[in-house]
Amino acid sequence: MIDAVTSDAATTIAVDDAHHVFGSPGEAVLERLVAHAGEDHRVVIASRLQPAAHLVHASHGDVEIVTAPELALRLDEIAETFRAVGGHLLALECAARVASETGGWPALVHQLAMQSRLVDPDALEETVDAAMEGDFAASLLEDAVRTLPPAIAIALERTGALPTLDFAECTRLLGADEATELFAAVDGGAVMHVVELGHRVVPPVLRRHLHARCGGRASEPAQSAKPAGPRRSEPTAEEPLHLGAARRPPTRNADPFDAALARLRSGDVVGAVPLLHRVLRAGDVANRAAARLLLLVIREPITARDATLDALAVLERECVARGLGALARAARGAIAAIAGLPEGAAHAVVEEFEVRRDERGAALVAGIDLLVRVRRGRASSGAATALAQRLDGLGCADLATWARAAGALLAATGGTTQARDLIVDAETAVIATGIEAAGAFVDAARALAGAHEQAAALLSSSRRRAMQAGLPRLPVALPAASRPRAAASHAHISVDPRHPHLTVGCFGGFRLRADGAELDLRAVRPQARALLRMLALNSGSPLHRELIADILWGDLGTDSAVHALHVSVSSLRRALPQAGTSGSIVERVGEAYRLGIQDRHDCDLAEFDDRLAEAASSKLRRDAAATAGSLRRALALYVGEVLPEDGPAEWVTGARERYRTRAAEAAASLAHLELHLGEPRAAVAAASRAVEIDPWLDESWRTLVTVHRSSGDVVAAERAAADYRRMRIALGLE
Repeated sequence: MIDAVTSDAATTIAVDDAHHVFGSPGEAVLERLVAHAGEDHRVVIASRLQPAAHLVHASHGDVEIVTAPELALRLDEIAETFRAVGGHLLALECAARVASETGGWPALVHQLAMQSRLVDPDALEETVDAAMEGDFAASLLEDAVRTLPPAIAIALERTGALPTLDFAECTRLLGADEATELFAAVDGGAVMHVVELGHRVVPPVLRRHLHARCGGRASEPAQSAKPAGPRRSEPTAEEPLHLGAARRPPTRNADPFDAALARLRSGDVVGAVPLLHRVLRAGDVANRAAARLLLLVIREPITARDATLDALAVLERECVARGLGALARAARGAIAAIAGLPEGAAHAVVEEFEVRRDERGAALVAGIDLLVRVRRGRASSGAATALAQRLDGLGCADLATWARAAGALLAATGGTTQARDLIVDAETAVIATGIEAAGAFVDAARALAGAHEQAAALLSSSRRRAMQAGLPRLPVALPAASRPRAAASHAHISVDPRHPHLTVGCFGGFRLRADGAELDLRAVRPQARALLRMLALNSGSPLHRELIADILWGDLGTDSAVHALHVSVSSLRRALPQAGTSGSIVERVGEAYRLGIQDRHDCDLAEFDDRLAEAASSKLRRDAAATAGSLRRALALYVGEVLPEDGPAEWVTGARERYRTRAAEAAASLAHLELHLGEPRAAVAAASRAVEIDPWLDESWRTLVTVHRSSGDVVAAERAAADYRRMRIALGLE
């Protein structure tokens, strides 16, 4: 038999219900099967009990143990299961109740879906809720309990009244030895459970079955052991989701969450990310949950889809546990959009908000759905216009401007007849609200819909306005036909051989090079060097002279500060070589100054931004190798923090933190990609780099632990997990 299944004709060998042979002579046969499987064979063993160590070690290849909680279905997968089995997609609100009741246990979800096959779609949710109030899977649950060692089954019966498996409480009920044995079985995956707010939670349907099984002999009162069924919640008045104050600029001492929302509304996505991370470290419960939701949506283009959906599912469960119903629904809306469920799934979440008269929550979910569809290339200008009208009704003119600008760009990209009218409406809105960053969308739309001769200049303007505002990239990929002229104007740069080629570096310390040789700036006055570094930080984008004067010489008064600026500019022009045919390295542009480098890629910050933009574009094309290559090139540029010589100066700290976070996230993303590409050593190196860049970022530590475990280095994984816990303790999170 073993020779037959390990022949060249068999590539995957599956053994189901292997727990029936554990401890019997059949286990030796199973061990021989594992030992004889060659490199070209994959052996999949399904068991309700943890396999013995000798069975695991019998394999000559890599062994991956997947426990029951890791097989739990997410909300989107539960909804899709009902569609696959019963023919009707389950609404996400009901899917959330199913997940809470069953813990996402696939067999239980499938059982519910089977019972709903012949139900009218309009009665689907009521039928599912009614089924969950009873012991709808008694035989399946009894079979699962009988498979467990008797001591574990009895321990579960006695602790079934506990809402969570708390070790101290379990020790009080069972004793230390029995509690330790129970937790070993739970953590080993023998018992289906989920983790909510750091606590192990056994599915309520299993707890009720255990209570009925022991005939109410549990140590706790029966009424506490039998929780109420998951009835559909009635619409209740809730505090609307906080979208920030319209047109109110953040003050110096503003709450980080309010400041982050203000930046997002103005288009400064890059600047908002560090503020959201601050909220995660020090905000209240609701703001931390909202910040997690926003960060997951922002990072969605450069994060694996399943990782994003898993994180959103965890967030949704935690919000339900904390009573944050509106945020839980917003997380469900994000899941519907990112999972690619039918359009009606996200719309159903919007309707949930509308029923509760939370129009802001409805607008948030509609906006997330539109953003994700824009990123996927499946959005319509009509949906953007509808969102703009919804936001107008809420008095959010600035957010409505973004929706109108996106609608104009979508219409121009699709070549619709309404494109010109939508562009005019969007341009009017940009002028009225002063949201300059949205003008980047309008410029791109005009380039696609207007005269071909102006396309290159408009596309250049679009990119410049987006970068100045803090938008990492436009969410719509411009057609290839529009790129050559812009690229040509960018690539054919005339170089004057009489002047050196200047390049600027900000990562790891300021560097100014002429033809590759570093210039000695010691003779330049300190304030003039600070001005040079400030201009370098903006990668060739102009800075208004009054802003520079206020930052560097604000204590001198306006006239004296501007005079000091002119003196510093003159001294720099005398001390530094000219920048090719463009003239001085410090150029005057109207009332502003800019770094006069020949090409924006002559500054490492701009090169870093473009490499990450390339990675995002490659990810959308599902080109893992190209994505990894762009991330590697970006990380090669990050040789240290931005301008460390300027210390805690306010004008540099935001950019420093922004680039640190983006570099750490890029390294974490690269680690996952290296694993996907079959490069475990490179994955460990990238994950270690993520922790090195930002040791206070949760994602960096989680990635390092995951990569070590996937590489089979259990010791390194445990060491990284311990270091991660110490970091969280230092932040006061544990």
